Amino acid sequence: MTEKLTSDHKNVTIGDLEITIRPITPEDKHLEASFVKKLSMQTKYERFFEGLKELSPSMLNVLSNIDYVDTMAYIATINTEEGEKEVGMCRYAADKVPGESEMAITVADDYPYEEVATVLLHSLFEHAKANNIKRLFSIELSSNYRIKKLAEHLGMSAKAHPEDATLIVYSLLLK
Repeated sequence: MTEKLTSDHKNVTIGDLEITIRPITPEDKHLEASFVKKLSMQTKYERFFEGLKELSPSMLNVLSNIDYVDTMAYIATINTEEGEKEVGMCRYAADKVPGESEMAITVADDYPYEEVATVLLHSLFEHAKANNIKRLFSIELSSNYRIKKLAEHLGMSAKAHPEDATLIVYSLLLK
């Protein structure tokens, strides 16, 4: 894997895949909508904890509008014959506890999950540290084995959710 940083864009090669990692913008609503719509029902359920078919306009607004401090999101895109295509996204949103933010990661089903997720999350971690976030956490279904493997790979801790035995809280202290 090779990386090249260009301002807030990072170009990464994973195998034969040329990926751009960049912050999401309000103009990316169509990319985000298409990305989520094409996810498998299982991946949608693991990300949103419900079997939605597509994002509502209000959800698209929330997901594509960031303030770069309390909310941040990166997308992974590739260039195709049809144009730019989103293949992954990660985000954080400030929690009620100062210095902590909840994060989420999703990668399109047809792309290498751990590799794309790792590159996305490293960008998110760097940005979070620069904004004085000390801890990122993610609440996931205990049956989500891809996130379990990714969390182990990233050195995240895991503990049972205090109110729901079907959930696990993964967390990472940023140094």
